[in-house]
Amino acid sequence: MKFVDSVNIVVKAGDGGAGAVTFHREKFVAMGGPAGGDGGRGGDIVFLATRCLQTLMDLTLKRRYAAPNGEKGGKKNCYGADGAPLVIRVPIGTMLFGQDDELVADLVSDDQRYIAVVGGKGGLGNARFASATNRTPRYAQPGLPGYEMSLRLELRMIAQVGLVGLPNAGKSTLLNALTRANPKIAAYPFTTLFPNLGVLRADNREIVVADIPGLIEGAAQGHGLGIEFLRHVERTQVLLHLVAINLDGPEATLDDYRTVVHELAQTEHSLAEKPTQVLLSQCDLVDEESLVPYLEIFKANGIDVLPISSVSKLGLTELIQYLLKEVIV
Repeated sequence: MKFVDSVNIVVKAGDGGAGAVTFHREKFVAMGGPAGGDGGRGGDIVFLATRCLQTLMDLTLKRRYAAPNGEKGGKKNCYGADGAPLVIRVPIGTMLFGQDDELVADLVSDDQRYIAVVGGKGGLGNARFASATNRTPRYAQPGLPGYEMSLRLELRMIAQVGLVGLPNAGKSTLLNALTRANPKIAAYPFTTLFPNLGVLRADNREIVVADIPGLIEGAAQGHGLGIEFLRHVERTQVLLHLVAINLDGPEATLDDYRTVVHELAQTEHSLAEKPTQVLLSQCDLVDEESLVPYLEIFKANGIDVLPISSVSKLGLTELIQYLLKEVIV
């Protein structure tokens, strides 16, 4: 399935049905009078957030959505039926932007609804215009047109914790170790092509964790994949910055850390200001003695780092306790 997190669509509510111009005709009933019913109201366009969807892919299949019109009024004062609302299902975390890119709705909970455009009002039938001075009105109101507007939909996933780092820093493996989300894992860059979500369940709590595709040098200028998805960690409370053991040495590992920090600082998402725990990952690649210089170089630069291994489970208990303390659910 292709991951789509931004789409432009046009939505139009249904038009109101016209009122009817009819007169009562019944055997043995003289001068029955006007009997035209009102038109029905046009259908609304309603957005419904659901946890059953993870992408806006379905909305790329067509770009214009129109709700049914209201039916015309009938004879014998019968009202026309209202147009049914058109419900558009979107993932939780979908933001709707209208004219001048103004935010009009932010759907952040399951089953949350938002009426984007309202159906047109039905016209009044001629029975409504009868009076002592006008007993046979021969006119009725047309229905009002439904509103139409262009919308930009943007998905920003709802997660309390975001995983960032270079490609192959071990983010997907850590997500799997913490949440059993089973993302794609392989020994080559960019195996994560779109954000993955998992739920960490610990101490009778649930914490949603998002794995974001890896950042590379120049990401802020559009290189690589990760910059396209950084909007998905905007809502997070905590970032976990994974820095993999670089076998070229501690200096190279520190340079990897600085690369990602630089790219985060260049983005418009203000992610560099979020609370961040640095994780020295893949520590199972070296023995305890060889690990010491890696930890010391971070400490010497004033960087608090937690050594972990998703394979040997080193540091995972401490990491979970940190998340339980820092994340407010």
